[in-house]
Amino acid sequence: MKQVCCLLLILNFALVLAQSVELFAFPKIVIEGQTRQNFIPSGWTLVDSALGDLNKDHEMDMAFIIKSNDSLTTYTVKEQQGEAFVEVNRKEKYPRRILIVILKQPHKNSYRLINQSNSMIVGQNTKIEIVNHALKIEYNTSMHESTFSISSNYYFSYQNEQLWLSKFDRLSISGEQTEYCVIDFINKKMESTKGKAASAWKKLDTIQLKTMEEFKQPFVWYITEGITI
Repeated sequence: MKQVCCLLLILNFALVLAQSVELFAFPKIVIEGQTRQNFIPSGWTLVDSALGDLNKDHEMDMAFIIKSNDSLTTYTVKEQQGEAFVEVNRKEKYPRRILIVILKQPHKNSYRLINQSNSMIVGQNTKIEIVNHALKIEYNTSMHESTFSISSNYYFSYQNEQLWLSKFDRLSISGEQTEYCVIDFINKKMESTKGKAASAWKKLDTIQLKTMEEFKQPFVWYITEGITI
């Protein structure tokens, strides 16, 4: 339990950085370009990228993560001092990250922006992949010199000009103990397994589909008791 709490503190720290995104002047990504580089603004660098067919048109679409070149970011927050709120400059040593998703337009020999997320990529151990027409975002967290780790995967499917969260799974390992959870948002059901215990699908009738824009960021959506994604 102590290990779980420590990991949650790590995740919460990452979310504190993510929640201050509105205080940081993110660039607005261009709507259309002929190459991936056209979508990377000045002062930003490519971190990770993925190729695959998102909209089932047999063309190679792209998703990629960029980070700010500044290793030290300055932003302003309002802090309460007595009865007044005062603007205070803060600095952090973690570069900002943006997730960009673009679709190939074969007839125009160009790409079109369908998503820019300034808050989905938290921490440095984030990987992306396009598998089975879905964008997979993988977050890996582990404790130094420990056998405890968590791998969380979010799958976004393209439909009606939006990326929708269609599936989530998480694997937690603590020594020889394992916990696995998978949520099917399309069919509104969830399966959770601890160790070798038998599992069964549970209905989630009240759950609503969310776009990436509505989902905003990981680790804050309460699903049911013991499950926050």
